[in-house]
Amino acid sequence: MATTHLTRIKIDPWSPDAGRDLTNAQLLHSRVLSLVPDQLGNDTRQAAGILFRLERGHHAHTLLIQSNAPLDLDTLPVGYATATDERTLTPLLTWCQTEGHLRYRIDASPTRSLATPERRDDGRRKRGRLVPLHGDDAVDWWIRKASTAGLTLNSTTLHATSQPDIVGWKSEPETPHQRSRFGKELTRFEGTATIHDPDALRTAITLGIGRSKTYGAGLLSIAPLTSP
Repeated sequence: MATTHLTRIKIDPWSPDAGRDLTNAQLLHSRVLSLVPDQLGNDTRQAAGILFRLERGHHAHTLLIQSNAPLDLDTLPVGYATATDERTLTPLLTWCQTEGHLRYRIDASPTRSLATPERRDDGRRKRGRLVPLHGDDAVDWWIRKASTAGLTLNSTTLHATSQPDIVGWKSEPETPHQRSRFGKELTRFEGTATIHDPDALRTAITLGIGRSKTYGAGLLSIAPLTSP
């Protein structure tokens, strides 16, 4: 099994390259993939095990990137980062055992599919339109996903906060009005939990949770608690 790595990049807010990436999720996605070393192949996010999360601050931003191998940070534009560090998640994944207590954080894109009577040519019902979830519906979504991921959440510590929407353009045509704009709503879930299925948790950490992973959702971060 490939070793999972976590890279932390502190972004210089005055960098013109970073400024463009921070306002266009498609550019940020491309920037992350550009750091993937050639031996992993950067044609797909899944092949490189890429998950990432942008943590915005008042005066600085941090980009967390998970991957199957160390990233090639030399490909970052000059002045893009003020600091970087990298570590493997092997000790953390090894620590995951039943009844272990932890803190977690994840930026996710909770959605549900609206029912539709339409059917495909093979007779199966077509997938309904996806709609974002908010409030208690979003929290219920996370409780279900967390349970599948091997976590029993502590409801008294669960916090759900809306994050800036993921906004971008899928192309850069000659005229601005021709650009294909997209937007994804994002919710940050934080709190404490107890592990009830370590294997499921390791899988969730490695593969991510939910939709919009391409644009910075789904990276589950955990840290051990010494007491519940």
